[in-house]
Amino acid sequence: MELLLGCPSIMKLNLFLLFLTACLVPVTVSILRTVPPNYNLMMTLVTWPDAQNYCRVMYTDLATILSDTDWLRFEKKPASKGLTTSAWVGLYNDLNSWRWSLNDLPLTSVTYTNWVPGQPNNRLGKQACGIIGDSNGYIGWIDRPCTELNSFICYNANFSGAARFIGISSSYLTWPQAQTYCRTHHTDLASSLNSSDDDMLLQVRDKQGDSWIGLYTGTWKWSDGTNASNIPWAPGQPDNAGGYEYCAVVNNGLFYDERCANLHYFFCHTIYPARGQIMRLQVKSDGSVFDPAVQSSILDQIKQKLEEKGMLENTTVTWKVQPDGNIFHKKKDDL
Repeated sequence: MELLLGCPSIMKLNLFLLFLTACLVPVTVSILRTVPPNYNLMMTLVTWPDAQNYCRVMYTDLATILSDTDWLRFEKKPASKGLTTSAWVGLYNDLNSWRWSLNDLPLTSVTYTNWVPGQPNNRLGKQACGIIGDSNGYIGWIDRPCTELNSFICYNANFSGAARFIGISSSYLTWPQAQTYCRTHHTDLASSLNSSDDDMLLQVRDKQGDSWIGLYTGTWKWSDGTNASNIPWAPGQPDNAGGYEYCAVVNNGLFYDERCANLHYFFCHTIYPARGQIMRLQVKSDGSVFDPAVQSSILDQIKQKLEEKGMLENTTVTWKVQPDGNIFHKKKDDL
Protein backbone atom coordinates (compact mmCIF):
# COMPACT_ATOMS: atom_id res chain seq x y z
CA MET A 1 0.00 0.00 0.00
CA GLU A 2 1.33 3.48 -0.88
CA LEU A 3 0.14 6.67 0.81
CA LEU A 4 1.01 10.31 0.06
CA LEU A 5 0.54 12.29 3.25
CA GLY A 6 0.12 16.04 3.74
CA CYS A 7 1.45 17.71 6.89
CA PRO A 8 0.65 17.84 9.65
CA SER A 9 -1.00 14.44 9.20
CA ILE A 10 -1.62 11.03 10.74
CA MET A 11 -0.61 7.74 9.10
CA LYS A 12 -2.65 4.64 9.83
CA LEU A 13 -0.59 1.42 10.03
CA ASN A 14 -2.43 -1.72 11.19
CA LEU A 15 -4.77 0.39 13.34
CA PHE A 16 -1.82 2.27 14.90
CA LEU A 17 -1.71 6.07 14.42
CA LEU A 18 1.80 7.31 13.77
CA PHE A 19 2.07 11.11 14.01
CA LEU A 20 4.30 12.85 11.48
CA THR A 21 5.35 16.51 11.66
CA ALA A 22 5.43 19.21 8.96
CA CYS A 23 6.62 18.20 5.54
CA LEU A 24 8.83 19.29 2.70
CA VAL A 25 10.55 16.17 1.32
CA PRO A 26 8.75 13.06 -0.02
CA VAL A 27 10.29 9.69 0.94
CA THR A 28 9.23 6.05 0.78
CA VAL A 29 9.71 3.67 3.73
CA SER A 30 9.22 -0.12 3.57
CA ILE A 31 7.83 -1.94 6.60
CA LEU A 32 8.17 -5.73 6.46
CA ARG A 33 6.50 -7.75 9.20
CA THR A 34 7.54 -11.38 9.65
CA VAL A 35 4.79 -13.64 10.96
CA PRO A 36 6.02 -16.08 13.68
CA PRO A 37 5.63 -19.79 12.82
CA ASN A 38 2.53 -21.67 13.90
CA TYR A 39 3.17 -25.04 15.61
CA ASN A 40 1.02 -28.17 15.47
CA LEU A 41 1.40 -31.31 17.58
CA MET A 42 0.65 -34.58 15.77
CA MET A 43 -0.49 -37.31 18.18
CA THR A 44 0.63 -40.20 15.96
CA LEU A 45 3.65 -42.40 16.69
CA VAL A 46 6.09 -42.32 13.76
CA THR A 47 9.82 -42.37 12.99
CA TRP A 48 11.69 -39.08 12.48
CA PRO A 49 11.94 -39.46 8.65
CA ASP A 50 8.20 -40.23 8.45
CA ALA A 51 7.44 -37.21 10.64
CA GLN A 52 9.58 -35.00 8.41
CA ASN A 53 7.86 -36.27 5.26
CA TYR A 54 4.37 -35.72 6.74
CA CYS A 55 5.17 -32.19 7.92
CA ARG A 56 6.62 -31.19 4.56
CA VAL A 57 3.50 -32.43 2.75
CA MET A 58 0.83 -31.13 5.14
CA TYR A 59 2.58 -28.08 6.67
CA THR A 60 5.95 -26.40 6.05
CA ASP A 61 8.39 -28.71 7.86
CA LEU A 62 9.20 -30.42 11.14
CA ALA A 63 9.30 -27.81 13.90
CA THR A 64 12.17 -25.32 13.86
CA ILE A 65 12.60 -23.21 17.00
CA LEU A 66 14.98 -20.27 16.63
CA SER A 67 13.92 -17.28 18.73
CA ASP A 68 12.47 -16.58 22.17
CA THR A 69 9.19 -15.76 20.45
CA ASP A 70 9.24 -19.16 18.75
CA TRP A 71 9.80 -20.86 22.12
CA LEU A 72 6.88 -19.06 23.73
CA ARG A 73 4.55 -20.14 20.93
CA PHE A 74 5.97 -23.68 20.82
CA GLU A 75 5.68 -24.37 24.57
CA LYS A 76 1.93 -23.71 24.50
CA LYS A 77 1.27 -26.76 22.29
CA PRO A 78 2.38 -29.65 24.57
CA ALA A 79 0.68 -27.96 27.52
CA SER A 80 -2.60 -27.50 25.61
CA LYS A 81 -2.70 -31.19 24.62
CA GLY A 82 -1.41 -32.57 27.90
CA LEU A 83 1.70 -34.08 26.31
CA THR A 84 3.95 -35.66 28.95
CA THR A 85 6.20 -37.76 26.69
CA SER A 86 8.91 -36.98 24.16
CA ALA A 87 8.10 -35.75 20.66
CA TRP A 88 10.14 -35.25 17.51
CA VAL A 89 11.17 -31.79 16.36
CA GLY A 90 13.21 -30.85 13.28
CA LEU A 91 16.62 -31.09 14.97
CA TYR A 92 18.97 -33.72 13.52
CA ASN A 93 22.65 -34.55 13.18
CA ASP A 94 23.56 -34.19 9.51
CA LEU A 95 25.93 -37.09 8.89
CA ASN A 96 26.20 -36.13 5.23
CA SER A 97 27.60 -32.68 5.97
CA TRP A 98 31.27 -33.70 6.24
CA ARG A 99 33.37 -31.29 4.20
CA TRP A 100 36.88 -29.99 3.65
CA SER A 101 37.91 -26.71 5.24
CA LEU A 102 39.50 -25.47 2.01
CA ASN A 103 36.73 -23.90 -0.12
CA ASP A 104 34.17 -25.53 2.21
CA LEU A 105 34.07 -28.46 -0.23
CA PRO A 106 31.42 -31.11 0.62
CA LEU A 107 32.90 -34.58 0.97
CA THR A 108 29.98 -35.95 -1.07
CA SER A 109 31.28 -34.03 -4.09
CA VAL A 110 34.60 -35.92 -3.98
CA THR A 111 34.83 -39.56 -5.03
CA TYR A 112 37.78 -40.38 -2.75
CA THR A 113 37.47 -41.20 0.97
CA ASN A 114 39.68 -43.10 3.41
CA TRP A 115 37.69 -43.50 6.62
CA VAL A 116 38.92 -46.14 9.05
CA PRO A 117 36.31 -48.98 9.18
CA GLY A 118 33.42 -47.95 11.44
CA GLN A 119 34.21 -44.24 11.06
CA PRO A 120 32.84 -41.65 11.38
CA ASN A 121 30.88 -42.86 14.42
CA ASN A 122 30.28 -39.57 16.28
CA ARG A 123 31.02 -41.22 19.64
CA LEU A 124 29.08 -39.56 22.46
CA GLY A 125 27.64 -37.18 19.87
CA LYS A 126 30.62 -34.86 20.05
CA GLN A 127 32.99 -35.88 17.25
CA ALA A 128 32.75 -33.29 14.49
CA CYS A 129 36.37 -32.95 13.28
CA GLY A 130 38.74 -35.30 11.49
CA ILE A 131 42.29 -36.56 11.97
CA ILE A 132 44.48 -38.83 9.92
CA GLY A 133 45.56 -41.46 12.41
CA ASP A 134 45.66 -45.03 13.68
CA SER A 135 42.67 -46.91 15.11
CA ASN A 136 42.94 -50.60 15.96
CA GLY A 137 45.71 -51.09 13.42
CA TYR A 138 43.92 -49.24 10.62
CA ILE A 139 45.40 -45.94 9.43
CA GLY A 140 43.07 -43.44 7.82
CA TRP A 141 40.49 -40.79 8.70
CA ILE A 142 38.92 -40.77 12.16
CA ASP A 143 36.38 -38.39 13.69
CA ARG A 144 37.35 -36.81 17.01
CA PRO A 145 36.07 -34.04 19.32
CA CYS A 146 37.11 -30.69 17.86
CA THR A 147 38.40 -29.61 21.29
CA GLU A 148 41.01 -32.37 21.37
CA LEU A 149 44.66 -31.23 21.13
CA ASN A 150 46.65 -32.67 18.22
CA SER A 151 49.44 -31.99 15.78
CA PHE A 152 48.10 -30.91 12.39
CA ILE A 153 48.89 -30.70 8.69
CA CYS A 154 48.58 -27.47 6.70
CA TYR A 155 48.27 -26.98 2.94
CA ASN A 156 50.13 -24.26 1.03
CA ALA A 157 48.93 -23.49 -2.49
CA ASN A 158 52.24 -21.81 -3.38
CA PHE A 159 54.08 -25.14 -3.33
CA SER A 160 53.75 -28.32 -5.39
CA GLY A 161 54.03 -32.02 -4.75
CA ALA A 162 54.70 -33.23 -1.21
CA ALA A 163 55.95 -29.76 -0.25
CA ARG A 164 52.31 -28.55 -0.30
CA PHE A 165 51.65 -30.39 2.96
CA ILE A 166 53.35 -28.92 6.00
CA GLY A 167 53.32 -30.85 9.25
CA ILE A 168 53.06 -28.82 12.46
CA SER A 169 54.13 -30.83 15.49
CA SER A 170 55.61 -28.05 17.61
CA SER A 171 52.14 -27.01 18.81
CA TYR A 172 49.20 -29.15 19.88
CA LEU A 173 46.01 -27.27 19.03
CA THR A 174 42.27 -27.80 18.82
CA TRP A 175 40.84 -28.19 15.32
CA PRO A 176 39.55 -24.57 15.13
CA GLN A 177 42.93 -23.29 16.40
CA ALA A 178 44.75 -25.43 13.82
CA GLN A 179 42.49 -24.08 11.08
CA THR A 180 43.24 -20.50 12.12
CA TYR A 181 46.99 -21.21 12.21
CA CYS A 182 47.01 -22.78 8.73
CA ARG A 183 44.91 -20.00 7.22
CA THR A 184 47.20 -17.38 8.77
CA HIS A 185 50.58 -18.91 7.86
CA HIS A 186 49.71 -21.02 4.80
CA THR A 187 46.48 -21.57 2.83
CA ASP A 188 44.31 -23.86 4.96
CA LEU A 189 44.22 -27.20 6.73
CA ALA A 190 45.14 -30.06 4.39
CA SER A 191 42.61 -31.73 2.12
CA SER A 192 42.90 -35.25 0.73
CA LEU A 193 41.03 -35.39 -2.56
CA ASN A 194 42.68 -38.50 -4.02
CA SER A 195 44.93 -41.42 -3.10
CA SER A 196 48.06 -39.46 -4.04
CA ASP A 197 47.17 -36.69 -1.58
CA ASP A 198 46.44 -39.27 1.08
CA ASP A 199 49.78 -41.03 0.60
CA MET A 200 51.60 -37.72 1.15
CA LEU A 201 49.53 -36.94 4.25
CA LEU A 202 50.26 -40.40 5.65
CA GLN A 203 54.00 -39.73 5.27
CA VAL A 204 53.62 -36.55 7.35
CA ARG A 205 51.47 -38.39 9.90
CA ASP A 206 54.11 -41.14 10.23
CA LYS A 207 56.63 -38.49 11.35
CA GLN A 208 54.47 -36.59 13.85
CA GLY A 209 51.65 -38.93 14.89
CA ASP A 210 47.89 -38.50 14.60
CA SER A 211 47.18 -35.09 13.06
CA TRP A 212 44.26 -32.82 12.29
CA ILE A 213 43.36 -32.44 8.61
CA GLY A 214 40.66 -30.24 7.07
CA LEU A 215 37.73 -32.60 7.64
CA TYR A 216 34.80 -31.29 9.70
CA THR A 217 31.03 -31.50 9.90
CA GLY A 218 28.37 -29.02 10.92
CA THR A 219 26.64 -31.61 13.16
CA TRP A 220 23.26 -30.53 14.55
CA LYS A 221 20.94 -28.50 12.36
CA TRP A 222 17.22 -28.01 11.74
CA SER A 223 15.19 -29.88 9.14
CA ASP A 224 14.84 -26.72 7.02
CA GLY A 225 18.65 -26.44 6.81
CA THR A 226 19.07 -23.74 9.47
CA ASN A 227 22.15 -24.18 11.67
CA ALA A 228 21.31 -25.04 15.27
CA SER A 229 22.74 -23.06 18.16
CA ASN A 230 22.00 -22.50 21.86
CA ILE A 231 20.01 -25.73 22.08
CA PRO A 232 18.81 -26.49 25.65
CA TRP A 233 20.12 -30.05 25.79
CA ALA A 234 19.26 -32.17 28.82
CA PRO A 235 22.26 -32.87 31.11
CA GLY A 236 24.70 -35.24 29.38
CA GLN A 237 23.01 -34.83 26.00
CA PRO A 238 23.65 -35.40 23.18
CA ASP A 239 25.53 -38.63 23.97
CA ASN A 240 24.86 -40.86 20.94
CA ALA A 241 24.35 -43.74 23.38
CA GLY A 242 24.71 -47.04 21.56
CA GLY A 243 25.42 -45.21 18.31
CA TYR A 244 23.10 -43.90 15.59
CA GLU A 245 21.30 -41.32 17.78
CA TYR A 246 21.08 -38.70 15.08
CA CYS A 247 17.61 -37.20 15.65
CA ALA A 248 16.24 -35.12 18.52
CA VAL A 249 13.13 -35.14 20.65
CA VAL A 250 11.94 -32.51 23.09
CA ASN A 251 10.53 -33.32 26.52
CA ASN A 252 9.55 -30.70 29.07
CA GLY A 253 11.61 -28.04 27.31
CA LEU A 254 14.82 -30.08 27.02
CA PHE A 255 16.34 -31.92 24.05
CA TYR A 256 17.51 -35.54 23.85
CA ASP A 257 19.20 -37.37 20.97
CA GLU A 258 17.62 -40.66 19.89
CA ARG A 259 17.72 -43.14 17.06
CA CYS A 260 15.72 -41.79 14.13
CA ALA A 261 13.88 -45.11 13.83
CA ASN A 262 12.24 -44.73 17.27
CA LEU A 263 8.53 -43.93 17.37
CA HIS A 264 7.30 -40.64 18.81
CA TYR A 265 4.63 -37.99 18.44
CA PHE A 266 5.90 -34.98 16.49
CA PHE A 267 5.64 -31.24 15.99
CA CYS A 268 5.17 -29.56 12.61
CA HIS A 269 5.31 -25.86 11.88
CA THR A 270 3.81 -23.57 9.26
CA ILE A 271 5.65 -20.48 8.03
CA TYR A 272 3.44 -17.75 6.64
CA PRO A 273 4.71 -15.25 4.05
CA ALA A 274 6.05 -11.98 5.40
CA ARG A 275 3.65 -9.06 5.09
CA GLY A 276 5.05 -5.88 3.62
CA GLN A 277 3.73 -2.33 3.63
CA ILE A 278 5.14 0.69 1.80
CA MET A 279 4.46 4.21 3.02
CA ARG A 280 5.25 7.39 1.08
CA LEU A 281 5.83 10.19 3.56
CA GLN A 282 6.52 13.90 3.55
CA VAL A 283 9.34 14.75 5.96
CA LYS A 284 10.70 18.05 7.27
CA SER A 285 14.15 18.22 8.85
CA ASP A 286 16.39 21.04 10.08
CA GLY A 287 19.35 19.09 8.72
CA SER A 288 20.03 17.84 5.23
CA VAL A 289 17.85 14.80 4.60
CA PHE A 290 20.51 13.65 2.15
CA ASP A 291 22.91 13.25 5.09
CA PRO A 292 23.09 9.51 6.04
CA ALA A 293 23.09 10.47 9.73
CA VAL A 294 19.82 12.39 9.30
CA GLN A 295 18.28 9.52 7.33
CA SER A 296 19.25 7.11 10.10
CA SER A 297 17.80 9.43 12.74
CA ILE A 298 14.44 9.67 10.94
CA LEU A 299 14.29 5.89 10.55
CA ASP A 300 15.09 5.45 14.26
CA GLN A 301 12.18 7.74 15.17
CA ILE A 302 9.79 5.63 13.08
CA LYS A 303 11.10 2.46 14.75
CA GLN A 304 10.70 4.06 18.18
CA LYS A 305 7.04 4.84 17.48
CA LEU A 306 6.45 1.26 16.34
CA GLU A 307 8.21 -0.09 19.44
CA GLU A 308 6.14 2.11 21.76
CA LYS A 309 3.01 0.51 20.34
CA GLY A 310 4.43 -3.04 20.51
CA MET A 311 4.69 -3.39 16.73
CA LEU A 312 8.46 -3.61 16.19
CA GLU A 313 8.86 -7.31 17.08
CA ASN A 314 9.33 -9.44 13.94
CA THR A 315 9.30 -6.21 11.92
CA THR A 316 11.98 -4.76 9.64
CA VAL A 317 11.83 -1.06 8.72
CA THR A 318 14.01 0.21 5.89
CA TRP A 319 14.18 3.03 3.37
CA LYS A 320 13.17 2.13 -0.15
CA VAL A 321 15.89 3.18 -2.57
CA GLN A 322 14.53 4.76 -5.77
CA PRO A 323 15.65 3.62 -9.27
CA ASP A 324 18.05 6.58 -9.45
CA GLY A 325 19.80 5.36 -6.29
CA ASN A 326 18.38 8.08 -4.03
CA ILE A 327 16.08 7.76 -1.04
CA PHE A 328 14.81 11.35 -0.87
CA HIS A 329 13.56 13.77 -3.54
CA LYS A 330 13.01 17.47 -2.94
CA LYS A 331 9.41 18.59 -3.27
CA LYS A 332 9.10 20.91 -6.28
CA ASP A 333 5.67 22.42 -5.66
CA ASP A 334 3.41 22.96 -2.67
CA LEU A 335 0.68 20.52 -1.80
